[in-house]
Amino acid sequence: MILPKLSCGQAGLLAAALFFAQGYSVFAASKGLVAYSQASTENEWRVLNTKEMEKAFKDAGYDFTWTNANADPSKQLSDIQDLLARKPVLLVLAPVEYEPLAPVPKMAQTANVPLLVVDRAIPGTPGKDGWIAMVTIDYIDTGERIAKDIVATLTKKNGKPAGKLLHVTGTTGASPVLDEQKGIDNVLKQYPDIKIVASCDGRYQREVGRMCTEDLLQSFQKGQIDGIIYDNDDEMMGGLSAIEAQGRDELIGYLWGKDGTVDGLNAILNGRMSLTVQTPPFFGTTAVKTWETYKRDGKIDPPLVYVDKESFDAHTPEHRARVIQRIEELKRLGVGCCYLSPEASDWVQWLPYTGSNFRTALAQ
Repeated sequence: MILPKLSCGQAGLLAAALFFAQGYSVFAASKGLVAYSQASTENEWRVLNTKEMEKAFKDAGYDFTWTNANADPSKQLSDIQDLLARKPVLLVLAPVEYEPLAPVPKMAQTANVPLLVVDRAIPGTPGKDGWIAMVTIDYIDTGERIAKDIVATLTKKNGKPAGKLLHVTGTTGASPVLDEQKGIDNVLKQYPDIKIVASCDGRYQREVGRMCTEDLLQSFQKGQIDGIIYDNDDEMMGGLSAIEAQGRDELIGYLWGKDGTVDGLNAILNGRMSLTVQTPPFFGTTAVKTWETYKRDGKIDPPLVYVDKESFDAHTPEHRARVIQRIEELKRLGVGCCYLSPEASDWVQWLPYTGSNFRTALAQ
């Protein structure tokens, strides 16, 4: 079957029609407006995160609106002012950075709006300092998983746990960057002959990751480094293009990423990357459960709620088979095909699902 080309508006109307076909009713009483301040939509992870957050709260009976800070803390603070002026029943915040978003709890308290923080942290303590809870991933554990694979891989390569690494980090100051580094340090401090000799802020972006890698490789010639850590798979893919362009084939297979994207998983299958640790973007269902619990009980105990994750490598046939399976799972979600507009929540590109397949993909 050949699918027709649709305009943005047509695709949006089709998606809306399919949503309503699942049982949504414009006449149903709303539980109120939930406002989501998203850090950015610069990569697939953020797009999926927003999409699932919206679906989860709408499924639970809430109206939903969101803004895109475009990775700019100042814009995010302005966005939050605008969102709070709409008097939502809940403000959900995915912070761009740690320190710059410190004013948000006070802003929410002044507006008498509960605040739920997701993904990255802000200064203060969940459940105490103006935010009811935090839904996140244990990024310290992520760093430890990456470092353990580094130790095993370099031991196999060099006959002992030794080697020099480069590190293309995520956005400087973001809590996942700080926590992942803690996890890496927790492991590598036990292996003093493995050293991170230089780093660069890749801002979680593919093109910036490419430029960082180009600059770092100019400073370190062949034989001077053993591998590169990337704080997400997008940075790694950008870095991989720089590695291949400069003919630095000695680094192929000695790259580490994070997020478990389709590109990253394919890089593992192709022998270009050693390991990626999943950073699931699907926080919405947990966020809804956390909010409903707070409404019922007046608190969240414990106030730090972790989302489950998985590591992926091709070190064994079983692990390789799981990578292939995961790629198929992501394809069924429509990963890599779609982008959400914050103004209209339209599909800009055609999502290749119709009928029950479409609804199944959204439900996963």
